Amino acid sequence: MIGTAVLGGIEEQDWIDQIADPLQRGIQSVLRRAPTVAKVLHGEFLGHPLHPVLVTIPIGAWSCALVLDLAGIGRRRRFHRGADATVAIGLGGALVATFAGLADWSTTLGPAKRIGFVHGALNLAIAGMYGASLASRAIGLRPLGIALSTAGFGLAGASGWLGGELIYRYGVGIGNDACARKPEMQVPVPEAPIADAG
Repeated sequence: MIGTAVLGGIEEQDWIDQIADPLQRGIQSVLRRAPTVAKVLHGEFLGHPLHPVLVTIPIGAWSCALVLDLAGIGRRRRFHRGADATVAIGLGGALVATFAGLADWSTTLGPAKRIGFVHGALNLAIAGMYGASLASRAIGLRPLGIALSTAGFGLAGASGWLGGELIYRYGVGIGNDACARKPEMQVPVPEAPIADAG
């Protein structure tokens, strides 16, 4: 399976630790000195992690921007301001989500730490593309701006997949007792049969 191969490839990159370890220690040090901030960033007031809630802001805003950009192709200028505004809103939301994501990532070890590092690096690249898109739009290079934000949106899909793997495969942000509490609250889902290729 391609997904397993990608994850395995990232997990084997031990050079990531040379960058990730000092960064993690720095974040942990800051959060230890500001325990109230740490609790908020980890979402203790919600009862679950804050980061997955916050990422809906850039995802939703950038999805709207893509639709408005497509609707504004040609001479339909009335969609341009809305597209530009939603790109900016998405950037603001991404910035806020970054702090919660870094707080969660600071608690990871081993393979999850490496996957999380790549997830964060992709998100940084995506934010850079959307920032460049916004700047391009502001100086009248709308086609370039649209190209940058569209590429960023595609890359966000890959980053979102890694984020899902961090939660569902590696259990990042999931309480240690979550599995013990959940079986009686879920209906078992049988595995889907694989069609016979022959």
